[in-house]
Amino acid sequence: MMISMPSRMIAMNDKQRRFVDEYLIDQNATRAAIAAGYSPKTARAQGCRLLTNADIATEIRVRQGKLSRELNITARDKRTKLWEIARFCGEVIETPEGDLRMRNPRAATAAIAELNKMDGDYQQKAQEESRINFIQIFDSEDRPEGHVEQVQDSNWLNSEY
Repeated sequence: MMISMPSRMIAMNDKQRRFVDEYLIDQNATRAAIAAGYSPKTARAQGCRLLTNADIATEIRVRQGKLSRELNITARDKRTKLWEIARFCGEVIETPEGDLRMRNPRAATAAIAELNKMDGDYQQKAQEESRINFIQIFDSEDRPEGHVEQVQDSNWLNSEY
């Protein structure tokens, strides 16, 4: 695992620097906190707390910008890729059992949420929990007129089709 030095002198301890390095890999604060040496039991809370630390947030922003410039990735490139992901994952396909399902509604929703964040259309408070209802209507001849099925159990969202 590569640990790099901060881009400028910021008051961070070794654990915090490691957290930044790890967070930049996949932007998973819980995983980064564990990899940085925080307890797995408190990693979620620690990751959230660390992301609200001004020095850490600044370092992450600076290093993400540096990576984007080095890789020559523009905001337009990111938007294009996110839209491709949203469209692909939102496609309706037939499962081996013959059911019609979106490829990956969770990934499609996540891509659209990221697009909204990039455009400033969405900001989620740290303590806010998201609840997403997916509404799908298939085989309309088998259902009474006006019937809409709401799927609120997110367990099936984790499966790949």
